[in-house]
Amino acid sequence: MHAPQPIELVTMMLIEEPTTHQVLVENKRNVPWKAGHSFPGGHVKVGESSLTAAIREVREETGIMVHTAQFCGTCEWFDPDSDRRKLGLLYRSADFDGTPRDSNEGRVYWLDRSVLTVANSAESLFTLLKVFDGEATAVVSPVWDGPLKVDTGHDQQ
Repeated sequence: MHAPQPIELVTMMLIEEPTTHQVLVENKRNVPWKAGHSFPGGHVKVGESSLTAAIREVREETGIMVHTAQFCGTCEWFDPDSDRRKLGLLYRSADFDGTPRDSNEGRVYWLDRSVLTVANSAESLFTLLKVFDGEATAVVSPVWDGPLKVDTGHDQQ
């Protein structure tokens, strides 16, 4: 029998403006992965639901108040040296109020998805978009904060 492993819970949300179809992006600073365009998100606090955390993180990082959101899927990173995992719960929304503002996490602005490239985006953003767009339900990395790949349900480690 295996002992329970420590799990770090995080969230991320793709917010789409319903008229222009632009997405809300952050250019986060001081991250342990390749920086660039990303979507708002962060850690789930003890006793907080993942949806509540996702909405709170969006508000704190961008000034946008999300009213409703849909769950899209998961992302996971593993740290084989310490037997821990980071589980990300991914949401999307087009139901919000407010005007974006920058935060201490980085610049925040609306952007056409066509402008997003591998070069100007955070590591694995395009892999995460597969989950946000319903092309995959889960993405995974065998390395802590490493590049993500679509989880096929077969061991990839």
